[in-house]
Amino acid sequence: MADDIEKVIENIGFGRWQLIHILAAVLGPSALAPALIGSTLTNSAVPYRCRPSHTKNLSDPQSYDNGCFYTSYNNGSILVVDMVKRDTLSNASFKSSKMVEQDVVIEVEPCMEWEYDTSDFTSTVTSEWSLVCRWAWLVPLYQMLVSGGCMLGDVVGGAISDRLGRRATTRWGSVVVMIVVVVVGVSPYLSLVLVARLIQGLALSAIIYPCYNLVMEITPASKRTLVGLLLCAPYSVAVMIYAAMGYLLRSWRILHLVSSVFAFALLPVSRFLDESPRWLIQQGHFEKAANVLKHAATLNHTTIPSSSELSSLMENIYMEHRELEESEEGEDGVTNQSSLSIFFRTPAMRVISLVTPIMWFLMGVIYLGIPLNVNNFGSNPFIYLCLTGLMELAPTIVGGIFSDRFSRVPTMSAGFITAGVSSAAVIFVPQDLWWLRWVLVMVAMEMISTCFMVSFVWASELYPTVVRSRGCCSCSLAAHLGYFVTPFITEILAHLVWWLPNCIFGVCGVVAGLLVHLLPETRGLNLCETVQDVDGRAWRRRQQRGTNQGWSLPTMLMSCNGRNGKMEEGGNGEEAMEVVAAEEQQEREEECREASSV
Repeated sequence: MADDIEKVIENIGFGRWQLIHILAAVLGPSALAPALIGSTLTNSAVPYRCRPSHTKNLSDPQSYDNGCFYTSYNNGSILVVDMVKRDTLSNASFKSSKMVEQDVVIEVEPCMEWEYDTSDFTSTVTSEWSLVCRWAWLVPLYQMLVSGGCMLGDVVGGAISDRLGRRATTRWGSVVVMIVVVVVGVSPYLSLVLVARLIQGLALSAIIYPCYNLVMEITPASKRTLVGLLLCAPYSVAVMIYAAMGYLLRSWRILHLVSSVFAFALLPVSRFLDESPRWLIQQGHFEKAANVLKHAATLNHTTIPSSSELSSLMENIYMEHRELEESEEGEDGVTNQSSLSIFFRTPAMRVISLVTPIMWFLMGVIYLGIPLNVNNFGSNPFIYLCLTGLMELAPTIVGGIFSDRFSRVPTMSAGFITAGVSSAAVIFVPQDLWWLRWVLVMVAMEMISTCFMVSFVWASELYPTVVRSRGCCSCSLAAHLGYFVTPFITEILAHLVWWLPNCIFGVCGVVAGLLVHLLPETRGLNLCETVQDVDGRAWRRRQQRGTNQGWSLPTMLMSCNGRNGKMEEGGNGEEAMEVVAAEEQQEREEECREASSV
């Protein structure tokens, strides 16, 4: 019956009705870009000096020595102590102390006020609230709280979307985003800004996936792949636009508010959205679903089945959905698939459930780490940020080609290892060869972006239908956890050892490139429906390699049911082998027919 609603959507076609929903799905990632990587410009590290250093030449850039202490001789003269030299003091903490040099008593005092170099940025979060020296640990929080909010939004957004609907989630989420964006831009209190940043990340993340799902659910199957790939491009374009805005607007508050134009535009656009007819039918709202479909047909100048036919179709789909839910409920009324144990029930699922989130975590560290590392790269931050966005755009456009033409495992392994090696190689390139450093960083960004595009497709293929949503959610959570720890690497560890971030990115890339070989190849295979399908797929893979050691007997004793290779426990080993052989023969025949047609 699911095919019936697919036919109705196909008859409605692709036109004006989908375009307004696509616009909302475009604005969501566009609004996320300034929030996720905005700290590279709004919270950029600027040179500073202790305010008592009035004896130094104000026009001399070298006078900004990032000092945290100053010394006072007995005669009252003042000298700023360089921050690097503070470890030589008798007391390296941020407290007053005394030194005796050549019988002269020197009072060592911690700086309480600083002056900042405004040649690149007139104001930043760091300079406005003096997040230096003893308060430097607060700098990563500005970025980390957004990433933490995104992690919460992945969980909250999916649950609210399934309960209240895609349109309601988008509408209320856009209201919250607009409020917190204004709070961040005008609040005089750092604590309020940090809380608003957390809510901003939560609301934006909660909006993006419902918008994306809404577009996918109302787009005809013939256009779905193209639309899905194009919806990955707005984030990259928004990064480049944000870099241009940052070049023109050097005050962090003005830049924040202007770059939030996508978030402001999302609120009025959400007023024109329709609810997903698929979700309405599953909830039993037949009249509302019929009205949505009629409105869609009117906008696209097409027709739909009569009211009686449409009503009968929706009732059948609803009953099928209810029967499926009841069949998944156990004796205690709890859905059998709701337990987390399903992710570790079989050997193949254990490998996927453990390796895939780790891979996404490492990928998240590199993916966000490269743009955030701009302040440690020692180059023009605006050009750097613009080029990283450009490097992301190319894999977005050709992501479908990689997904359809190349196997997942070698593509991902090569991409991860290349990104890791390129990031680590920057450490050994001298500053004079600036062009080579740029090439290595951009290659790393290109490769990790390609891995991200392929990973979205691969994750949906690895998990079976019964846990696909939760499996993909776990991957997204792992990636956002990587985003969460990245500011600590680029802001704290980089100040201790300048080459440590690139070294970490290199290790993450190589480790991820090796881990992918533990995952199964899925290109050209049917999607798994059950956990048993996943084990059956793994068993066939090992059979092709000439071994089936390490797999349990129930995995081997499976029979085929359905055209998608749905496997159920039972039967005997000979029948399972015959079915597998027949499937492989059918796949080879299909490949031959495709080759001959080409």
